[in-house]
Amino acid sequence: MLDTKVQERNFENTVKSCVLEEKQSYTITNGILTVSILTKGAELSSLKTKTMEYLWQANPEYWPRHAPILFPIVGPLKDGEYIYKNKKYPMAQHGFARDYDFKVIEKHKNSIVLEQRANDETKKIYPFNYILQVHYTLENKQLKVEYVVKNPSSDVMCFSIGAHPAFNCPFEAGQKRSDYQLVFDKKLSPKAKKKEGPFFVEKYMQVFDEPGILELPDGRFDDHVICFDPNPFSKVTFVHKPTGKKYLSVTFKNCPYLGIWSAGDSPFVCIEPWHGIADNVNHDKDFTKKEGIIKLEPKKTFTFRFTVEVY
Repeated sequence: MLDTKVQERNFENTVKSCVLEEKQSYTITNGILTVSILTKGAELSSLKTKTMEYLWQANPEYWPRHAPILFPIVGPLKDGEYIYKNKKYPMAQHGFARDYDFKVIEKHKNSIVLEQRANDETKKIYPFNYILQVHYTLENKQLKVEYVVKNPSSDVMCFSIGAHPAFNCPFEAGQKRSDYQLVFDKKLSPKAKKKEGPFFVEKYMQVFDEPGILELPDGRFDDHVICFDPNPFSKVTFVHKPTGKKYLSVTFKNCPYLGIWSAGDSPFVCIEPWHGIADNVNHDKDFTKKEGIIKLEPKKTFTFRFTVEVY
């Protein structure tokens, strides 16, 4: 077995060989919202009105990303590897789509579609043919996002997929992150799944002081990601407690897992709807049995949608 550092170096070398040297960016607008998207990873890099930037600007002092797409896994694998048809494959946390370039296949003033396809390099770490399309569309004060996964092959394709957008919190100068709370669409108090190291265990912790309202005090993310499994919610809204003002909401339907995360007490919060989850500490590495894995039949398509709305 390769040690973890060697696996990571091998993965990074594979990624570098697939990624263009220069980052490119595209912009769409509808007169209310303006959105920028990087071709690397089809990653959102800006979501703003004329007066406010809502998306985290990847300050490397805290966290150097904006909104990575998680594919074909969510979270880390046990020992950084999985087994498929008796062969071991190394893969870094959250997969590789976020580090590979996408091609723009359709572009309009208020919308864009980017696409990434399997190639000889991706098959070294993920032995499936795939087509991954990312659609961004602006409508009024909403950014509508679609991740479309297509299986063009004659074999069943195994994958997970998730969103990881980070939003500024606080949104305005003179505020603190702890001035905000996350208000969910249902007045429930599900317990969050616990981790041992990077992996989940079948233990749970209470994170709600009041049903459907998650406070954001210092230390909130000391236990790393807050994960709801199963996820009963379909909408999360950032609310400024002193004024009651809503700033932004994320809406998603039928999403089996939901992560809420920040890097310690950093001035951003990620809202992460997932179709997939990090390995359980007792997982045997069989990719076909991985918790939350999607098995897409030949010639079929899987679509994952979510919406970001500003107020």
